[in-house]
Amino acid sequence: MSEYTEYSENRLLDEIEAYKEIIASKSESVFMRMLHELQIQQMELELQKRELQAAKQELEQTRNLHVDWYDFAPFAYFTFDNRGSILELNLAGSALLGKERLSLLGMSFVDFIAKEDRIQFLSYVQECINGKTQSSKEFSLVLADGKSIKIKTTKVFAQVARGYIDACSIAFVDVTERKLSDLKMRLAGKIMENTLEGILLMDAHQRIVAVNPAFLKSSGYGSDELIGYTPLKLKSDHHDENFYTQMNAELKLNDSWQGEVWNRSKNGDSFPEWMNIKAVRNAEGVVDCYVGVFTDQSKGSVLTEHAPAQPYYDPLTGLANKSLLYDRMQHELLQCKRGGDSMAIFLLDLNHFHEINDQHGLTTGDHVLKEAAERLACCVRAGDTLSRLEGDEFVAILHNIGNTDVPGRIAERMVQALDKPFKVDNGELFVTASVGISVSPEDGDDVTELLEHADEAMFMAKQLGKSNFRFYGSGMGKQA
Repeated sequence: MSEYTEYSENRLLDEIEAYKEIIASKSESVFMRMLHELQIQQMELELQKRELQAAKQELEQTRNLHVDWYDFAPFAYFTFDNRGSILELNLAGSALLGKERLSLLGMSFVDFIAKEDRIQFLSYVQECINGKTQSSKEFSLVLADGKSIKIKTTKVFAQVARGYIDACSIAFVDVTERKLSDLKMRLAGKIMENTLEGILLMDAHQRIVAVNPAFLKSSGYGSDELIGYTPLKLKSDHHDENFYTQMNAELKLNDSWQGEVWNRSKNGDSFPEWMNIKAVRNAEGVVDCYVGVFTDQSKGSVLTEHAPAQPYYDPLTGLANKSLLYDRMQHELLQCKRGGDSMAIFLLDLNHFHEINDQHGLTTGDHVLKEAAERLACCVRAGDTLSRLEGDEFVAILHNIGNTDVPGRIAERMVQALDKPFKVDNGELFVTASVGISVSPEDGDDVTELLEHADEAMFMAKQLGKSNFRFYGSGMGKQA
């Protein structure tokens, strides 16, 4: 170790100056001056050595910083030769291709490029090497497991790349998610424009941000009159504040709500809509927006001959179909469980209806079914649901029946309404009805069980003869 190793730079510089002054004074012998000059040279060499070590350390730190920046960069960096072979790549590049970095060195990147893009990719690499392009390009990659992704070039280092001759470095970014997101947005826009159901898009604070033509048509508003407002702008006097409080509570709890809502159109008329609203959460679990789908029910209980079929309604009678029936039953059951209320399910069958079809034809049979639907719709209360299950079977949902006499009175009105003759072109036809009734929670607390018990009760009503109804069990009475 040099005797000056422990010296500070300032001390070395001071001693050098001191020796230079002694030499300049010429007070010592030639030998001593030569000795002092050698000491000066040794100390200067020591200073140079320290400078070189400092420069080397700084260079090493810079190199390490560059390596870290390259290896851990968020972009996938590749260095290619003029044939598209991989000379270098960073960790993001290895992750992009789903292979170990060392196994990729020397491989042809073209093997990962979709066949339709390979010629374009090789041409792009040649242009990069020759310094002729700096523009971004997109290519399709096909990975080992068959998955296809989209990549986009973001940076190009052309000509001499990291010491290689006839090579270039290119940075790629995976744009698959962005591409899919753009496609989904375009498709969602098309769906909103063309669907027959009304759709509202709302932000996290339930302010309307987009609305489709079907909703504008049913409400009578223009989009500029709704965007920025909450759906409460459409609120009618049909519901009290407790209704909306419960709706928001359920939406917050389950991220969804569905049910019948009466809204007010621009001209002041109130109209019923079946509303299905869902919350959409982001990756952090925070509500991003709400999507509301509305089905207009204001056309009455029966559709006209030329009215378009609705996805939740029976095309012949206009009543709720099986899909909407099950949705409403689930909703009513949930409401009953929360509020401790009771609900009733009616299953009604037209006796010997198939004979009308056989003797008078399907057209006459359809006429009877439509008129029967109209008569039954007049028997249920506002807010109840009447549905055509299939064929000549109808189902009614009576919510919040409260007084146990209510289902019996309504069932009696139904059988009496259908006792009246049906006028057809060649005279009059007569049908009778059998009604089975199940009540929740006494007779069950799920859709399937309640319908099965109502069906059993209807079978018992048929055994009693024409124009009868019967409850399942014996807790609420027997028959008409």
